[in-house]
Amino acid sequence: MSYPCIPADPCLNGGSWIEYKCKFADGFYGEFCQFPICRNGGIYCNGFCFCPGNFQGTECQEAKDSIEVKDVLLDATVGMKTKVENREFTPELQNKSLASFQAFEKEFKEQMRDLYKHIEGYQDVVIHELTQGSIVVNYMVLLKVPASTKANGTLKTISNELINAITSSTTCNESCEGDNFE
Repeated sequence: MSYPCIPADPCLNGGSWIEYKCKFADGFYGEFCQFPICRNGGIYCNGFCFCPGNFQGTECQEAKDSIEVKDVLLDATVGMKTKVENREFTPELQNKSLASFQAFEKEFKEQMRDLYKHIEGYQDVVIHELTQGSIVVNYMVLLKVPASTKANGTLKTISNELINAITSSTTCNESCEGDNFE
């Protein structure tokens, strides 16, 4: 007997139409075997769901309580301010599109790259502004630090190393400052 509203074989995913029901679709359920038994990317094999790394349960339906993170780096910044006393400030240094600012920025970045080369995770510096007082440079140090439960402590240590590096250089005096921006 056939039913006019149901196709001859309505089963999906390899199911068989037997006694007006879909059966034997390995790893699937539902009226037409349309739903996978394993969730969240799990693979059904030999009657079991093999779950991806961050899921568990008979159908991979639960997220694990802890997720392992490997080889992940966090972007971090440390705000710094220093005074450059061997150069004279001019109003043109406030305009980032002018050649005078760009030349100062290039030289400053090169000096900071050399000064901070031993600092863990050092990437670059970004000058936010230049102001009077010889030349006061307000800048951010860009870092990459390993993601871990100790990231804040690592960033604090790096902040102190940045301050020590700038204060111990021959071109810096007691006016050097540093802040950790979280």
